[in-house]
Amino acid sequence: MTEGTEKLVNKKQFGALIKAADQAKTKVSSINGEIGERIKNAADNANLHPAAFKMILKLYRMDPEKRDAFLRNFDAYRDLASELNLFEEHAGDIDDLARKAAAEEAEREEAEEAQVADNVHRLETGIQPLPEEARDKPSRRRQKKDDKPDDEAPGTYTYN
Repeated sequence: MTEGTEKLVNKKQFGALIKAADQAKTKVSSINGEIGERIKNAADNANLHPAAFKMILKLYRMDPEKRDAFLRNFDAYRDLASELNLFEEHAGDIDDLARKAAAEEAEREEAEEAQVADNVHRLETGIQPLPEEARDKPSRRRQKKDDKPDDEAPGTYTYN
């Protein structure tokens, strides 16, 4: 055999396998859809818990030894999780939470009102007219740093 050539499946066999696989996948999808619909209907109308049902189905299909090992470990892990309070994320009483939120909001509003009042007081008492002698002084910002003419750019050269 020369390099670069490969054996391929027979064209008729390939086509037949594609069609058979397509038909099988269609049947499987149809069956899965029917089972999914039955599970959804039972969940909606008969109080079936879908996740628990799927776990039991998985256990049902397991090898008995593996299933027993899984269940022993699952029970042990569930006990550990309970001891560590991993499942204790209870939100609390809704009424208490609402009251706490309202109290915090009221405190925040009071603090904001106090800050506004303090700012108003500071503005009213802190801004006063300048005394007469300060009005006649030139501003420090506008004082020239040297005697160069205004049209000269700063640089290293000297003005003659």
